Amino acid sequence: MTKRRVLTVAFLAGLLVLVAGAWVESVVIAALQATGHELEWVSDLIAAAAVTGLTYLWLNLRETRTRVLDLERASIALGEQLRLAAEIQRTLLPDVPASTPGYLWAARMIPAHEIGGDFYDFVARDDGAVVVILGDVSGKGIPAALLQSSLKTLFRVHAAATAAPDAIAKGMSEGLREQTGGLPYASAILARLDPAPPRLTFVNAGHPAGIVLRGTQVHRLMDGGPPLGLLPNVAYASGCMDLQRGDLGVFVTDGVTEALPEGATLVGALEGLDTVASARPSEVCEYLLRVAGQSPGPAGAGRWADDRTALTFRVA
Repeated sequence: MTKRRVLTVAFLAGLLVLVAGAWVESVVIAALQATGHELEWVSDLIAAAAVTGLTYLWLNLRETRTRVLDLERASIALGEQLRLAAEIQRTLLPDVPASTPGYLWAARMIPAHEIGGDFYDFVARDDGAVVVILGDVSGKGIPAALLQSSLKTLFRVHAAATAAPDAIAKGMSEGLREQTGGLPYASAILARLDPAPPRLTFVNAGHPAGIVLRGTQVHRLMDGGPPLGLLPNVAYASGCMDLQRGDLGVFVTDGVTEALPEGATLVGALEGLDTVASARPSEVCEYLLRVAGQSPGPAGAGRWADDRTALTFRVA
């Protein structure tokens, strides 16, 4: 607001107060039929009331401005904390190996907000096998982010003890349920990939089905059990398949599958990538996340607001 405009507003406000005061004074005098000395105290009373009212309004305005400033400072502090939390979360994501014996890799996560509940991790074993997990904690935001950190720790602990995906899933599920009592929980797909001969062993714990593409053939990875931590005393069933050179594996979270237009499938979405048969894993990841980010969402629900994560591999 310019200085001239401020002066104009102040002048008009003063004029309004003067007119209003004169009108109130005339009404009071007429009602009391005051004369002489009575007129003096009526004027004094109205002036005192005006000063009291203006003082109250001024103090109330100061208090309101102070509260607004406090809220702004709190919002800035919270935003900075979320920014730092998001930065820490990104640094905690493992480096995706460009390659391991027999495989090429890629993974990428785009959180819906500053921080998210999707996660992935890799454990390379001395025998050349790689144990990998892609997970999605129920819920969003800070609670989901806190729990995914705990899940990554559980994964590392159990993957160090065994390379069997069913045993890892069972240990993680029991550990998570002990912490949360079943809510929240997490869906996940766990896999062990052996290099020679190339072979995939996996467990799907309530997660969108991963797929392996071999030319025009599609293998859906469904075997497993319920989400991690949801139910007590759960046993998981492993699925296995032999792999061939050129096979493409694709794991995604529901932030990708549910963002697709109604009726669309993950396989159908990949048909839009003309070079899918020869594309690098990183190209497949970028393509899927771009398609999910541009989608209007299911049944016209609007832009899908969920973490989007894709993890891909190709048999080299």
